[in-house]
Amino acid sequence: MGGRRTSKGPGFVPIQPSSGAALIRLVARWSSSIALGLLVVGPPAAIAACALVDLGPDGELRATLFPVAIAALDPFVWTCLRQSATTAGLASLTAVVVGVVVGRLIGDRAFRLRPAALALLTAIASMPPVALAIGAATFLAGDAAGAWSGLVGRSGPLARFCPADPNWLVWFGAATLPGAAAGVLAYAAALDRLDPSWRDAARMAGGGGTRVWRRLAWPLIRPAMARVAGLVFAITLADPGPPLILGLRRTLGFQVVSVGLGPSPFPRVAVLGLLALLVCAAVRGGLRLWAGPTRLDDAPRRGRDEASARVPASWPRLFALATILGLASGLAVAPLAGLVGMLGDAGGEATGPGTLTARLVDPTTTRMLGRSLVLGLGVAALVGISARAIGRLEAGAGAAAAGRFRRLARLAAPPPLVAGVAILAFGLLIRHGAGQVDARTSLAATSLLELPGGDCGMLFAPILGVWLATIWARLDGRRPPRGGGSASARDAALLAGAGRNKARRLARDANAGRRWRAAAAVAAAAAVNVAPAVLLASSPQVATVGAGLLLSHERPDGGAAVAAALALLATAACAASAFLDPRESPSQPG
Repeated sequence: MGGRRTSKGPGFVPIQPSSGAALIRLVARWSSSIALGLLVVGPPAAIAACALVDLGPDGELRATLFPVAIAALDPFVWTCLRQSATTAGLASLTAVVVGVVVGRLIGDRAFRLRPAALALLTAIASMPPVALAIGAATFLAGDAAGAWSGLVGRSGPLARFCPADPNWLVWFGAATLPGAAAGVLAYAAALDRLDPSWRDAARMAGGGGTRVWRRLAWPLIRPAMARVAGLVFAITLADPGPPLILGLRRTLGFQVVSVGLGPSPFPRVAVLGLLALLVCAAVRGGLRLWAGPTRLDDAPRRGRDEASARVPASWPRLFALATILGLASGLAVAPLAGLVGMLGDAGGEATGPGTLTARLVDPTTTRMLGRSLVLGLGVAALVGISARAIGRLEAGAGAAAAGRFRRLARLAAPPPLVAGVAILAFGLLIRHGAGQVDARTSLAATSLLELPGGDCGMLFAPILGVWLATIWARLDGRRPPRGGGSASARDAALLAGAGRNKARRLARDANAGRRWRAAAAVAAAAAVNVAPAVLLASSPQVATVGAGLLLSHERPDGGAAVAAALALLATAACAASAFLDPRESPSQPG
């Protein structure tokens, strides 16, 4: 019956029963691919659309290249972009160099304090640059800035390469210290995925240590280092925290925040966000060409037996590693000591712990902490839902489409602050799009637009912005390992004789701990987010911890002490997030 003709018209092609199922699968695959493509292209397209439109005399949207032309011909914009890109590039280069040098010192060698060293590096890598900048700025008070300017003036020909303002060095250090620690951890993790038999075979063939590393290990480790360099560059390029604290006006992050919080941010804020996005995409593309293909995705991690069989480290290597880690610890502890010293500052008057406690339990501060908790929980819930949805879309689109999606996502991922610009751009487009529709026929759209202005919807935009930045940061282009997670647990339960439903339940229970740890890590990091929270939650009525420490820092009535306390809270939350995240735990073998 499936092959019989039901019509005698010319050119009639019989439809087999299997053709309908194949058509459904094809439509589902195309739908999944389109959804993944919209997730990648949607935010940049919204920013580009808002950069190329302007409001006419009657309030209507009109396409124009005038804002882009003004930005292209404005030397101040290019000065901000050049200085921000230079700082971000130097921070990325330092992260790669320090990561390779210190990573080789840690290497495959066994020493008793190896887990402690990895835990220390994890804590340093999790430190927020804004907290480091606030703490380090305390050491520049008084005559320190003048002494530095005099030293630069007496340096002769080297003065053109040294900034006259020492705050630039503070920003560079605040961006470099966590980035370098992340580079060391990335190198150690990539080296841990190398098969030790390859290295042993190369040594048996007569290759030396450096030659084996250059020919065998480095081509496989280079993609991981390129990924870290791209991440450090993207975070530093438009980072608003240190420039706002240090008063560095000629930076991209400072200008995006100052324009975005103005009375008419568009289209200039969209043009600045688009410039940052294009620069990050160009740098990531260059790093990808330099790194080559990733070939360590499916390689197994070193087992505990192999990890215990490491070659003992020599004393010179241990001495050099201890010296470097001690210096890094000192650089990390000094800003924290500065923050602790600021806790007693109240506009030049010394205060006791009771005064600071009274300020911290003030209703304004407690409401800020409550909003931060809501922000963290909301972002964690959205990340969990969207991660599961993206996984299903990738499975429906197929391996090839999922690979293209992740490569494109890694290339086009905006900096965290630009994610806030994308949320503002979406809001502008929705508002003007709904304005063209009769309010009587678009009650749902009108209610949606009025929600962020109400008391219960004030965190709507910050939650979406931080969620978008978190999702883009997690799409790093790596394929999930084969045979891992709930799938392997479910297969093991089925082989043990459990039914299908019971096997699924056992698999969910086996990974419940990891899922809760991952959710807690996301919530802790999102609750103290600085970018894009400073752009979307800048008013005192909706400010969270990340934006609140920037608002409190300039307050004359003891605001510095509150900002220091919030910075210490943000540092503790970021450290807890790093140690809670099951993907980043330093207790992994190797």
